[in-house]
Amino acid sequence: LQDSSEQTPYIGKRVQPSWSPPAGTEVPQLRLYNSLTRTKEPFVPQKGNKVTWYSCGPTVYDASHMGHAR
Repeated sequence: LQDSSEQTPYIGKRVQPSWSPPAGTEVPQLRLYNSLTRTKEPFVPQKGNKVTWYSCGPTVYDASHMGHAR
């Protein structure tokens, strides 16, 4: 049994302090491997800040067949 005179301390919403990068650091650059040149190259978006990504793979809704192996 708890003593009714005890009160639970108020626990409010936590506030996350704002973040800023350390002074004097460079923004890292995304580099991707180009299998044609066999080198890592800087990634440069074609449409400003908009980037889309397509990943090919089988979407199998039924029993597998030879068409999935191509």
